[in-house]
Amino acid sequence: MNFPKWRALTPDAAASELPKLLENAELAVAALEADAADPSRVAAFEDLVWRLDDATRELWRKWGEISHMLGVMNSDAWRKVEEDFQPAIVAFSLRVGQSHALYEAAKRILPAETNPVRRRILEKTVEAAELSGVALEGEAKKRFNEIQARLAGLATEFSNAVLDATEAFKLEKDGKTYTIDDANYPQTMKHCADREVREKLCRARATRAPSNTPRIAEILALRRELAALLGYDDYAKLSLATKCAPSVAAVFEMIDALDAATAPIAADEDAALAECAAAAGIAKPAPWDFAFFAERLREQRYAYSEEDLKKHFEFEQTLAGLFRIAKTLFDIDVEELTGDEMPETWHESVRFFRIVELGETIAHFYIDPYVRNGLKRGGAWMNEFRNRNIQRGELPLALVVLNLPTPDENGKCFMPFREVETLFHEFGHALQCMLTRVQEEDAAGINLVEWDAVELASQFMENWCLDDRTGIELPAELKKRVLAAKNFRAASACRRQLALAKSDMLLHAAGYDPAAQTPDALKTEVFRHFGMPMVEGDIFLNSFTHIFAGGYAAGYYGYKWSEVMSADAYGAFEDAGLADDEALRRTGARYRETILALGGSEDAYEIFKRFRNRPPEIGALLRQRGMLRPGGAGDAA
Repeated sequence: MNFPKWRALTPDAAASELPKLLENAELAVAALEADAADPSRVAAFEDLVWRLDDATRELWRKWGEISHMLGVMNSDAWRKVEEDFQPAIVAFSLRVGQSHALYEAAKRILPAETNPVRRRILEKTVEAAELSGVALEGEAKKRFNEIQARLAGLATEFSNAVLDATEAFKLEKDGKTYTIDDANYPQTMKHCADREVREKLCRARATRAPSNTPRIAEILALRRELAALLGYDDYAKLSLATKCAPSVAAVFEMIDALDAATAPIAADEDAALAECAAAAGIAKPAPWDFAFFAERLREQRYAYSEEDLKKHFEFEQTLAGLFRIAKTLFDIDVEELTGDEMPETWHESVRFFRIVELGETIAHFYIDPYVRNGLKRGGAWMNEFRNRNIQRGELPLALVVLNLPTPDENGKCFMPFREVETLFHEFGHALQCMLTRVQEEDAAGINLVEWDAVELASQFMENWCLDDRTGIELPAELKKRVLAAKNFRAASACRRQLALAKSDMLLHAAGYDPAAQTPDALKTEVFRHFGMPMVEGDIFLNSFTHIFAGGYAAGYYGYKWSEVMSADAYGAFEDAGLADDEALRRTGARYRETILALGGSEDAYEIFKRFRNRPPEIGALLRQRGMLRPGGAGDAA
């Protein structure tokens, strides 16, 4: 199979290729539009959807590779390529999305299409065109396109500002250098006994990228204007048009239900933490104390430290354990390719694997595991470079990116347990991409999976980190203590996610008036309600890339919406019997053939009901997180 030629993908090479790729795509789309006017020439699904995919595939793949390099090997040269070509890329995307010829052809073909997967693709094609402004004319269309181009540029500027601010901060004390990147900051805040260091890091992290303040205001204003142009009351309603949640009100109902369920438990958690801090002579914990004393309290209660625990999660062994549980649950083998078998990569630390099912290779994926401060953006993610395409004989090609600490002098990387969960999480995303059985590329894998359901498969995999079937060697007594601590401060963690979700939704929903309340003031009000610790001058929103430079605008609630489904999905395995290998395999096969195999070929809610034989219920989440109390929230969905 052909894989991307990463060594040849330089900024100069990309800049020289893009004009021709844009020209070829434009000519191919124009030819398709000309044919689409004649119903006899564009009469069926293949005539429209397959030809459009073929017309744009090479351009979108190249642009995806460039975007990838900006995420993992960022440089001024790559930023220049994006800056130079993004306007043309956005303009072409809008030009295709607003094509009346293609829109009318899709509407014409749809009624006669009997294949349910193809019908869904055509329905989503029509919907996407309408949300791309296909019905707009004149000045409205011109303004819509201006907004989309500006929003794309603002997202890039926002992300780069966070990356630069994170890289720029370094604190040196007593011969040690401290940073605020995603790999080092959480560990420092948990384990550094020097309160002065913690305070400086906490303040630096919470006040990053002040230049993003005007960008936030502009992004929100442009989104409101965009929604109005499309006939929506607010951007939140526009966002939910393509998601599972039935309404903005339903999202707030979920947030409020979890708010009520977690508030008393979180209050108890914070009281216990305050007692721990008081015993150390700190009358009132400051924001830079919470992670530190939470870790001390957990050590006291469960008699293990995170530093001791991570000694058992060396990266190579953890990766092997992940692949073992995937074999148990889904009957697949994961094999690494090395030497001459291994295709090119963008960095020497990147690994390459294949998925084998019943002796046949069905997918490939890269893993890029380690932090590269200043080059790789923070966090962890899964992307797909290529989806399953039966017609072209192409297999899924996925990517898992982490920000683990770089290996020590012995070449070992010992993973904090949260990073273990992150690895399992991102591989869950990759499994949905790679284990698809959908015949049509545009609905295979995570294509067309609603954004508030896309975290189901990833969060589900987190449940298996400590399962004995991974083969990860963990002393029985330590595992017992870790399992007992699984829900330590779970309510507080849940409330943090609720605070982010509610802030996001309120900023984008009807009723928000930026003239009366700044985005930061709104965030501060919500954070205080949920008991979120904040430093003076906190500007968390300025580094909230999920909603200002990612795909989660008016959609961050999707993590919790998906978590309800993922917890309930794991509940099916609990019901079957976690100690029963055969029952586990049967349930895993059913999960594999529904949630993982069907991807975006059907509504995610309907696929879940097919797996669980009922709608999702919130009770499993509350029970598994230890948040069910007598007389508390029940099983209402």
